[in-house]
Order: sequence, then C-alpha cells, then structure tokens
Amino acid sequence: MIPISLYGVDEIELERFYAELPGLVADAYDDLRYEKALFSVKGKDTLEHISIADRWAEEQVNSWPEEIQMEVVMAIATIKYPTVGLLEHLLSLEDVDMVRISKWMHFETNIYPIYSEDACATLGRLGISTPFDPNDTASYGLYVSRLEGLKLHAPAEGMPEIGLPRARMLQLGLERFR
Repeated sequence: MIPISLYGVDEIELERFYAELPGLVADAYDDLRYEKALFSVKGKDTLEHISIADRWAEEQVNSWPEEIQMEVVMAIATIKYPTVGLLEHLLSLEDVDMVRISKWMHFETNIYPIYSEDACATLGRLGISTPFDPNDTASYGLYVSRLEGLKLHAPAEGMPEIGLPRARMLQLGLERFR
C-alpha cells in the first residue's frame, strides 16, 4: 500500500525496490569497518563519536579549539530526530558539509541517515523528488523525511531485520538499486 504522503511515487518501482532490498543489503554485515566503528560508539562523548565517524569516512579528524568543540557538541546534543535545522551553522566549519555532518549524526544516533547523492538520485527515479545539495541543511532535512517515510510505510517483508540501523539499510539499498 502506497501512502498518500508519497503521492506521485512510481508504485511499481517502489514495490520492486522493497522486493529487492533484502538482497541489496545482504552483505551489510560483511562491512566490518562500518560495524567496528558503529559498535565502538559508547557513552556520551560526542567528540569521540565524531572522531569515530571521521575515521570511518577517512576524513581528517579535526582538532578544533575548545569553543568550536562546545558549539558542535551543543548543536548535536540539542537536535531531536528528525529535525536538522540546528546543524546549519556547522556548515561554516572548514571542510564540513551536510554529508560529513550526516555521518556524525548517523554514528551519534543510529537514526539519522547518511546523506548520499546516489540515494537521492534513486529516490528521484522512484518519483520521490529529493535534491542533493551538500551545502544545504534543508535538502538534507528533506532526505531525512523521505527515508523516514520509506521506513514507516515499508511492507513487512520490505525492511530486512539484520541488527544494523534501518537508516543505513535504506541508504545502502537506495544506492545499489538499479
């Protein structure tokens, strides 16, 4: 059943996506680097979690001054899923865009999806227009809401239950769906 909130969706392609999704992500447990990073996030040390995400993503781990560290921690600590607006000012940091911030949020919460150009393109092919703009918080917010809609309205057999975050499974599935 296609929800009204996804009006305009290509129903046939969406059904095909859900049918193929378990196979598209069947190897997700083989990504030991991701699993090791994900399961090493413990406690409430947001800066350490950001470092874990950056190392996983092969990004330069920042050594920000204390006032910047506090600003980053406050932004991440006060945000509540699925909102993203409070993250906008983090775009002013050097070498930081919404893709990188989405990785921080993913590892910090396991709920936020990693922002992906390929996943956005697939959503567009499914009739769910989702722009990809790594310098625009609103575009990432739309991506978050689109993936949340897919999670909430997935048929029972459409979302594999393999112990990894559902947001990650959808992101990978969308990236691999042809």
